[in-house]
Amino acid sequence: MNKWITEFVLYAVYMVFGAAWATTGAVMPQIMADFNIDVSHAALMSNVILWAKILGAFCTSILTAQLGAKKSYLLGCVLTGLSIFIPWTNNFDLLLVIRFMGGLGGAICLVSLVPTVARLFDNKTASALNSLNCTSNIIGTIIALTLAGSLSIYFGGWRNLLAVYGVITLVLGAVWFIVFTDEEVAVTAASNDGSTDKLRIMKDAIFNRVVWGMIAQYVGAMIMMIFMFTFLPLYYAKYAHLPPESHAHLSGTVNQVGIMLGAIAGPFCKARGYHYKNWLFSTSIAMAITTFIMLFATNDILILVCSFLTGFVFATWFAFIFSIPKETLKGANTQTVTYTMSTFWVCTFVIATANSQLIGWSIDATGGFTMGFIWVFALMVVSPIVALFVFPKKSASHA
Repeated sequence: MNKWITEFVLYAVYMVFGAAWATTGAVMPQIMADFNIDVSHAALMSNVILWAKILGAFCTSILTAQLGAKKSYLLGCVLTGLSIFIPWTNNFDLLLVIRFMGGLGGAICLVSLVPTVARLFDNKTASALNSLNCTSNIIGTIIALTLAGSLSIYFGGWRNLLAVYGVITLVLGAVWFIVFTDEEVAVTAASNDGSTDKLRIMKDAIFNRVVWGMIAQYVGAMIMMIFMFTFLPLYYAKYAHLPPESHAHLSGTVNQVGIMLGAIAGPFCKARGYHYKNWLFSTSIAMAITTFIMLFATNDILILVCSFLTGFVFATWFAFIFSIPKETLKGANTQTVTYTMSTFWVCTFVIATANSQLIGWSIDATGGFTMGFIWVFALMVVSPIVALFVFPKKSASHA
């Protein structure tokens, strides 16, 4: 029973984190008015979380090695729960610090999802739960975008709403601490102490071809997803010159629906026995086609259909790619998978953030989106080809 309570906590914590992250965008006019700041400064409320997630993903493996999974995840909940102090924060810089700390906590919780599920459940169940857990942030975002305004009024302002999210996270962290038990990792006889063994495991995870294959495969699609919500709304609002009756601006919402349904379908696809390399590469071709049409089409129906299909196909990856560490790495335990996912998320976030910035610069430099569209499409094509060569051969045993 405890493992299902643990799974509930994993899902709920990251769902609340997603809601808290997206809420700042939904109530941005109120934030701007309260602190008398412009859009670029208000946007820092969200952007600092992304940068914090890079640092947090890097630190998670170290924290887990030093504190254990139980205490490190609790620390993540506590850091995220610091938003309880926001109602008493009138200094914008201090507010950004609290949000940054929350981003660090969210990163710890994100990296911990896959290794915890891998430890508690068998391969088939873990695959389904990995896919399901990837929808937690999406559900949180939908809740925030739909209800943030009403919830803000109900709780007496956006500060109180963010504080409520913090309280919920702290309660969930307490439940985690009660029900979760750390895994006992045996130290090898060849090691003089536990730190030597941990260093070897970390080195094996960081330099493993499986990990870098995952990064190469995922990063192209992730950049496309970031592009979808960061730049496409601006494109449809100011650059696309679409007629007033156009519904192309709904592509982001339709994409989210596709992701939700794709995450449900993914485990069924995996259950049919497809090898992860075959599935990821073949679906990458489909995604490249739908992405190209979505970016360059002018017909609403084509844009919306391809936006849905892109999200749907991408979400089927969750069941495959996040099961790779447990299913392919020899002697995989919580610590091994944590190091693997920490490396994966750090590198993916860094590459995605850098490319997102490059796309932004290209838009400013050219006054249009053509170069950005071409760059996103090129990454969608190149990424899976690189991954195909980086992933070990099917017959190879992964160390």
